[in-house]
Amino acid sequence: MTIHPRLAKPLFTISAIALLAALAFLPAAAQAAEGEIALDVRHDHAIGSCHGKLILDNEGVRYETDHKKDARRWAFVDIKQWQVSDGGRIAIFSYEDRSKWRLGADHTFEFTWSDKNVTPQLIYEFLEARTNRPIEAQFVPSGDDQPLYEFAVKHLGTLRGDQGRLIFSQDRVVYRTPRNDANRTWRYEDLESISSGGIYDLALTTYEQQRFHYASRHVYNFQLKQALGRETYDELWRFVNGKKGLLDVLR
Repeated sequence: MTIHPRLAKPLFTISAIALLAALAFLPAAAQAAEGEIALDVRHDHAIGSCHGKLILDNEGVRYETDHKKDARRWAFVDIKQWQVSDGGRIAIFSYEDRSKWRLGADHTFEFTWSDKNVTPQLIYEFLEARTNRPIEAQFVPSGDDQPLYEFAVKHLGTLRGDQGRLIFSQDRVVYRTPRNDANRTWRYEDLESISSGGIYDLALTTYEQQRFHYASRHVYNFQLKQALGRETYDELWRFVNGKKGLLDVLR
């Protein structure tokens, strides 16, 4: 476990390759700055798929397609959760019932895009500026966020676990692991609580919907490779709840 001091932002240089990559990224970034991102996407069905354009703007999102059955427009208030993943995938968890045979299960719409100039982080930052609903970010953001608390951990999954680093910075919590599909990023407002069952355990309860448990919260359980002392846990607990604006309420 590592507790990091607040450090000044380091000086850096930009290589020619990095500069070219940044220039290629500019059209998408400029589009986002204007309040809209348009993606050419594929929407998979149980059998087959359709293609169209997914457009995110300041009011919500719409899917334009010739497959009229799947065309949609949602205001942000009509979306209960988002999922943005490495590999160019976005999922929209709506309040629509899937079918009468699914006993009220909600309909999730999944889309994939291939434009390399539009990164998952660009989508994530566009959404976090416009919605308070949970965003399940399945990637590690680029940037120079300074870790304030950092733990070597094992994440306990349903069928298998993975090892990595759990990092608390000023603006977010990141779980970084070599297994790409297990990487996660959370805003503090997307965490319901932080808890510990012992000196080698840490749990993050999020507002994400548990896929197989209707209306329940998704809990991420971590085994700590080094003991978490009571004083450090109390400090971390106060930090997280302070970021959520709960300390005055809990006093």
